[in-house]
Amino acid sequence: MSTQKTNYSHIFIDLVCYFYILLFVYAATSKLIDCEQFQVQLAQSPLLSAYAGVLAWLVPLSEYVLGSMLLFSSLRKVGLYGSLGLMSAFTAYIVIILNYADFVPCSCGGILESLGWTEHLIFNGVCVVLVLIALVCKGDRTSSRTRITSISLSLGIMLLSTSSVLLLFWNSEQLMHTENPFIRRYSHGVKKMKSIDLKSASYYLAGKDSAFFYLGNYRTPLRIGLLNRVTDSLMVKTIEVPEADLPSTAVQLRINPPYFYLIDGQISQVLRGDVGAWKSYQHFNGKISFNEYVLRDTTAIVARAYHPQTLQQDLLSIQLKDSLPYQFLTGILEKQVDGYFDVDGHLNYDSVTEHWVYTYNYRNSFQVLDQDVNLQYTGHTLDTLEQAQLRIDSISKPGQHKLTGSLLVNATTYSHNNLLYILSKVKGRYEPTKPWEQTETIDVYSLKDGSYRSSFYVYPEKEQRLTRFFVSDKAFYGFSGEHLVVYDLNPLLNVTH
Repeated sequence: MSTQKTNYSHIFIDLVCYFYILLFVYAATSKLIDCEQFQVQLAQSPLLSAYAGVLAWLVPLSEYVLGSMLLFSSLRKVGLYGSLGLMSAFTAYIVIILNYADFVPCSCGGILESLGWTEHLIFNGVCVVLVLIALVCKGDRTSSRTRITSISLSLGIMLLSTSSVLLLFWNSEQLMHTENPFIRRYSHGVKKMKSIDLKSASYYLAGKDSAFFYLGNYRTPLRIGLLNRVTDSLMVKTIEVPEADLPSTAVQLRINPPYFYLIDGQISQVLRGDVGAWKSYQHFNGKISFNEYVLRDTTAIVARAYHPQTLQQDLLSIQLKDSLPYQFLTGILEKQVDGYFDVDGHLNYDSVTEHWVYTYNYRNSFQVLDQDVNLQYTGHTLDTLEQAQLRIDSISKPGQHKLTGSLLVNATTYSHNNLLYILSKVKGRYEPTKPWEQTETIDVYSLKDGSYRSSFYVYPEKEQRLTRFFVSDKAFYGFSGEHLVVYDLNPLLNVTH
């Protein structure tokens, strides 16, 4: 009877070993056949993003080694312990995924890829139980002390494997948010909700209130679009301006209720009128040309201009009154090459937190400023381009610079509710080429500490790609040709906040 029991145990151990050999060889081969895709999937994991490059090779290699060990009787016991450790790590990984991830693509190849995460957890649990029973059966033919040692060792291996996965999770999250090795984590829950036909490709956001998004028009600056936030209906109004104050085509509209402003930084002129009446009745003329201007409130704007003393572009505060008195805010924009093109960037004002953000176009930096435009800290975007890569013909005189070549990093930005949204032009590590080339990527950063939070794709609308955008409390609005596409941000906000 004892001999029959031993034979059954031997058969069971052999079957478990053969099952694991097939499982490991199949899974490892599937991963290596499409190693690039496996790296992409690992990079999207909330546990393993920072280690995707190493694990993409280490995991299949470990599976091959363990499968080989299970072939030989002399190495079978060690192979079973190793299989227990690896499968316990896989199981712990799925448990954390189910409890902490909003969406993660499966990291397994072949038929296992069709399993849901719960089914995958059940499958892994069964595999762990099988190898545990096999180890107990293998120790059943030895002394009771050896069996106890075998059970204790098995439990210790499971605990060590689980602890290792937890440590990887904690450390990977720290690296992703603070020292990100240029690995994006995409929020696949951010989906397009609707598309609004604006009948024009020249609109941009000029301001907003609880009822409307106010849209300026680059081509016809005296026409304003009032987009109803509830019905999505668009009304077009024409701003009346006295003939003596007719602006040039360079003028842009800014709105901070109860006023609207027509601002022409090239000639240092500001026209003001009442929202709703759409007729300018007041004008201010200054003495300095400025650009990249943002309303601070109804009394001042913050802009950028060439400083004759520092010989570079600097931020300045301009009072909205006669002669447009201004004060330069030196020491904020950081010169690298010429102080002109290399400090080019986008200025945003977060009306919720009353913070300013300046994001550089040609390097991986953004600066967060308090409500008084004092520098709080300098943050960095995901990419590693710390130095602006520019080719400049001449920098001898202001206004005579000629940029002949550049590498654009951050195309356009918007800040809202302590988050910074950046349209990036630099492809990250482990990102599939096709989606990158066919979409636009928006990276999201926390303005509390400058850490990276998440990314999402914005797809072309009617074959027109995203050019500019803005954000409300729960939605992303992107201008794509003549359409305004609206994406639901709730899945991303639920994770980042």
